[in-house]
Amino acid sequence: MGLERTQIITLANQKGGCGKTTASVSLAAAFALEDYSVTLVDADPQCNATDTYGINRDELAEKGHFTLADAYLTKKSARMIEYAFPEERFSGRLNLIPGHRALGTVPHRLDAQLQATIANENYSDLDADDIKNEHRLRLRQSLESLRGYRDLVVIDTPPDLGFLMTTALIASDWYIIPVFPSGYDLKGLETLWKTVEKVKERYNPDLRLLGVLVGNFDSRPKLDADIQRMLAQKFGKDVVFSTLIHRSVKHREASIYGRTIFEHADGQQAAEQYQELAREVLARLVKAMNAAKPAQPELKG
Repeated sequence: MGLERTQIITLANQKGGCGKTTASVSLAAAFALEDYSVTLVDADPQCNATDTYGINRDELAEKGHFTLADAYLTKKSARMIEYAFPEERFSGRLNLIPGHRALGTVPHRLDAQLQATIANENYSDLDADDIKNEHRLRLRQSLESLRGYRDLVVIDTPPDLGFLMTTALIASDWYIIPVFPSGYDLKGLETLWKTVEKVKERYNPDLRLLGVLVGNFDSRPKLDADIQRMLAQKFGKDVVFSTLIHRSVKHREASIYGRTIFEHADGQQAAEQYQELAREVLARLVKAMNAAKPAQPELKG
């Protein structure tokens, strides 16, 4: 492993169209190109991350391969669900926990299980609360099986603050907020921030913001630069990643062709920016882990 401890990172923003999936897929691939062992988790019922890698999730299900829905519904470990890409693709360092459209039904199915359980007269309302909490912890328990086996786990999330996003944050060490230069994106961050604070208070006090990623950036309009400055003022200039992801049709092309940006436009700006972003993310992780180490006592002669 290239890192001392497995790091789990969620891409989080309840707004759609902010580049979460592009960032998740591209960062996971970039980490693999940097010689790290990586697993991407597709927690969005739209399964765009799975599709972007060119994986037919329906075909996987027909062959009996597990998907992320099984982590929630039958408590399968992530190591049982992982799909390993062929050796010729990212030298075998990239893995996927595929999504499936059944993910959208997971909250309702778990709630139905809960109602059936508490219908038993031996269960109380407090027992129901315990069961709900256990449901919210299932993704974290599943991903724990990857600790010590993968350097990095990247989670792509749906565009809402529901059960799937919440459980991803509960399971994570870090979260990254991808935004596009838009006033609507800025307004939505307040709601996300409140959700994160509740997750930290109730389930995951160690969850930390790794950075804010500005995508779809155009250096020509003054508004884009103004929003970048506003983000730096809100979160701190050291929190907003210095690497900007510029607007490029190459990202849309790559997703249509079932390839990562590195397989579709290797050597071009769109790919090079994500490689640079991956290095910036890794540098922050290493710095944070070194800072968390206990100080070594000084030797006295």
